[in-house]
Amino acid sequence: MTVVIAVLHAEDVALEFVSVLRRHADRDIRVVVGQSASWVTLPAGLPPRERLELLAPLVEPGGNTAPLPVPEEVAGRLGGPPAEVWTHSPADHRIRRARFGWTVSRAVPGLTVTYSVGDNPFLQTVPAEAVALTGAEADIKIDFINRHAGELLRSRVADRLVTTDRVPVVERFFTADATQANRLYALISSLGDDAALADDPWEFGRSAYEADRLDATAAWVARWCAPDDGPIVEVGACEGELTRRLAGKGYTLQATEPNAGFRARLAGRLGADPGSGSGTAGEAGAGVVTAERSGPGVEVSPDSLEDLAAHRSRPAAAYLLIEMLYYDQDLALLDALPTDRILIALETGQLNDRVWPWLRRQSTWRVAERLELAPPTLESVCDGLAYLRKRGSRGLVLTRSGEAG
Repeated sequence: MTVVIAVLHAEDVALEFVSVLRRHADRDIRVVVGQSASWVTLPAGLPPRERLELLAPLVEPGGNTAPLPVPEEVAGRLGGPPAEVWTHSPADHRIRRARFGWTVSRAVPGLTVTYSVGDNPFLQTVPAEAVALTGAEADIKIDFINRHAGELLRSRVADRLVTTDRVPVVERFFTADATQANRLYALISSLGDDAALADDPWEFGRSAYEADRLDATAAWVARWCAPDDGPIVEVGACEGELTRRLAGKGYTLQATEPNAGFRARLAGRLGADPGSGSGTAGEAGAGVVTAERSGPGVEVSPDSLEDLAAHRSRPAAAYLLIEMLYYDQDLALLDALPTDRILIALETGQLNDRVWPWLRRQSTWRVAERLELAPPTLESVCDGLAYLRKRGSRGLVLTRSGEAG
């Protein structure tokens, strides 16, 4: 059976998989290149330098925009059921490589795939194996890049740029099944729609840190709004961990979530109709349900922050913008929200870089409170496959100028 190395770009074999050529010196290796929709066989018995030379015609320094193959296309290029598959980490910070690694995992769903740890300054994957290259192998790696991919040493495309740390002399690998790959890819895709590919990608329902943060956030909301004050709008409710906590305290909630995957899970937890598309209160797609205990209901809608500001159809005692201002939203939209109170929670860097400069330029809102909801911490994710720095959460209460806090 075939040994396969599946890479997005041909030079990735030299950058991350030279030790695999040594491991399988006596076996043919099929290299599948996602960017160019091509493949080549590296015959057994050839020296590593000569095997890499067969990849040189496939190096395309300028390419990084071709459509990525779907799992069925990758499966068709594997040349039959493979014995082993090596590919990019689904948690690689270079999102196209991560997407390709995830696609490979879907192409061989019954196989445990071996992934290169790759490049990610924010998430550390725990390797199952670390292989030190010999001096000769390091020279082969460097020589291939200099002669065939030298343009990438000055590439203006961040994901293609070859830096020293992307030419490792210790190649690190880990294994994962398709379900674990799905979770890793969803986690690294946190600012895109692919985050919803896995249930609870940020592990709100299983993380001690997230549980403490959400409990603190719910208690903070309760200090500023009583259930009898009127409905609360939770913008970007995701799968409803905070929604569930507040519903349990008896609040009337309007939980909005534009991502269809997250919204379906949110509504499923609450027994609501998830709806579709964009809408306003009372339109098709909004479902009203009974909360966890008897009391006020929860309404689920697909509204985005932009929809809420444009329609102004959801007046509320408060709007909750909890860990959701990471998508370059125009903060001036907050002026149009039909409320006199907004609770914002974000990590410190985002508050300092985006929110505070905006607050200093405007006169509509004043800061009624600031506090730390959760300190930063290091935490394992994906069942111990990786760990990262949870950046903490700080809260701001904004009230309209002239309004009592």
